[in-house]
Amino acid sequence: MKIHELRLKNFRKFVDTRFCFNTKSNVTVLIGDNATGKSAILNALSIMMGSYLLDFKVPQAARHIRKDEVRIAQIKTGQIVSLEPQWTDGIQLSCIGTLSEVAPNDTTLSKPFLWSRELTSEEGKTTRINAKKIAKAGREARIKVENGEEVLLPIISYYGTGRLWHKKQDIKLSKPDSRTVGYRDCLDPASNHRLFFKWFSRLEQAGVQKNKKFDVLEAVRTAVKTCIPNCENFYFDLELQELMVEFSDGTLYSFDNLSDGYRNMLAIVADIAHRAARLNPQLGNQAATLTPGIVLIDEIDLHLHPKWQREIVNSLRSAFPKVQFIVSTHSPFIIQSLQRGEVIDLNSGENLAPEFEFNDDASNNIAQTAQPSPSKSYSERSIEDIVEEVMGVNIPSRSARLERMYEVAKRYYQVLEESENATEEEKNILKQKLDELSAPFSDSGDIAYYAFLEMERLAAGLGKSKVKDEE
Repeated sequence: MKIHELRLKNFRKFVDTRFCFNTKSNVTVLIGDNATGKSAILNALSIMMGSYLLDFKVPQAARHIRKDEVRIAQIKTGQIVSLEPQWTDGIQLSCIGTLSEVAPNDTTLSKPFLWSRELTSEEGKTTRINAKKIAKAGREARIKVENGEEVLLPIISYYGTGRLWHKKQDIKLSKPDSRTVGYRDCLDPASNHRLFFKWFSRLEQAGVQKNKKFDVLEAVRTAVKTCIPNCENFYFDLELQELMVEFSDGTLYSFDNLSDGYRNMLAIVADIAHRAARLNPQLGNQAATLTPGIVLIDEIDLHLHPKWQREIVNSLRSAFPKVQFIVSTHSPFIIQSLQRGEVIDLNSGENLAPEFEFNDDASNNIAQTAQPSPSKSYSERSIEDIVEEVMGVNIPSRSARLERMYEVAKRYYQVLEESENATEEEKNILKQKLDELSAPFSDSGDIAYYAFLEMERLAAGLGKSKVKDEE
């Protein structure tokens, strides 16, 4: 299961924009300043991914378009600016993708095909879902599950920025439960590790009672050890009734006592692996490596140390090689770990306006690399180059304070030059400007820099600063 392209019309900040996702390496990373639309793209993708789950009888599985996601336009009438929801054409989302791995016998799904969803009413009641192919594939998979067939179910999951702080109500599960419970809350961006905790602890205890190893638990353990640095073991302690992580140096921590960085990534990796194992128990200890699907992660670098940021994308590739990851980040270390064609840069000003109409014959529209994407691999660039050239931070080797001091000095000299031929009245205005520029640096921490500015001012015949006089 892969998404090749996404088109957004009147969704959040996007008027009409098309994006292409990487279909070769299974990783696409969204980068850009705040408010450039990274989370909006991930939310739109979650809606379109949820089309596969429309016929699944699972709580909180499929995600629908909400009326508060309509684009708001700023309209200026005279001197007044108003905010107007754009309901004339409504919200329209379109996708091109394939289901070749989960529907191998259906030739119409092994080639790229189109589906779309719309919300056309401000009341949120008129919804159009032109997603017959993908919804039908999901329905047929659900029926096969009910009939006990070993159908391959794709993992579909979304992890948002609030995944550490949102608390969910306790989950009641039947024993045993359906394979399809692996889709429960899958498109809710808040983390729900209680679902994983109950499943993992139940099988661990059953394994002890029956003196047997469950292959699906080994699949989860392998994925965790692949992605969590120095993790030696991961298990449920029957005495303490806690999830425990053992590291190679012999230290032992419960899940709740881990740092936010470890807890955040462990929760994501364990949840992906556990969903794969629940959806496809027939794959045994290979559930994590053989289950296809799509996983969205907003701010993948959340709470991670830079050393870990440089490795996490490749670790996820290794642990889940069949999964397409579409993630966002603000980290130059993650960007540096990427190859050519794995980045959509929302700051580039090259968002892809639709060059053609999406249609049912989408086989010619296969996206091989993410767009807009640079021609040069980010892995070939230094951190300084990425921070300056890609992320727009001027002179990253200089601290923000030094950069501010540099800019003030430049402006200070400009004012001094203006004073050479100024009248007395103009000089008084310029003196005030100099006072404003130098005031923030009059404290002891910047005393040498402040003294330098004062000397230049005196040399220009503009007297001492107001701050100096007051002292």
